Amino acid sequence: MSPFNNQETDDDLLQRFRNFEDADALGFLLKRYSLLVFGVCMKYLKNSADAKDATQQVFEKVIREVPKYEIPYFKSWIYSVARNHCLMSIRSASTKPRKLDEMPEEIVSEDPSFQEIKGHELSLMHRESSLLEALNELNMEQSTCIRLFYLENLSYQEIQGETGYTFQQVKSHIQNGKRNLKIILAQKFREDEK
Repeated sequence: MSPFNNQETDDDLLQRFRNFEDADALGFLLKRYSLLVFGVCMKYLKNSADAKDATQQVFEKVIREVPKYEIPYFKSWIYSVARNHCLMSIRSASTKPRKLDEMPEEIVSEDPSFQEIKGHELSLMHRESSLLEALNELNMEQSTCIRLFYLENLSYQEIQGETGYTFQQVKSHIQNGKRNLKIILAQKFREDEK
């Protein structure tokens, strides 16, 4: 592979990463947007140390998420990832998440495996931990919408304003996220039983 230069477009670098599993191409792309991401984090978090930590966390998330999606405009996409990460950080710092037992029944009632989890002699802390782990296994859109709707008590319209998703996308991400949470939690329960 030839050395990278600033004439290579974001799409060129993404394609090199996807086609050749060239981590250096993605690294070069992230370096290109490091100041943008740090600036977004500073704007929302107002603290240099927190912004640096958040920038690192955003990059880690980007590295995990890039292979999953077609990204037509990388700059807009990474800006949204950084913004959403900061908003979630602010919200989680200012609001105490609901306990697992307080989660709406529609998330947990339809799956018999989850009923076994609720009845199981697991500590509340372990169940909350399982839920948070399961949320982290969802894709970014589903995880964000589920967290904002159920844990932050935002309406569909407020989620639209926070994320830029359409009403239908918010609704779809929440519905698909609930279904995937049930599957993940049931699988975790089966693994714990082994």
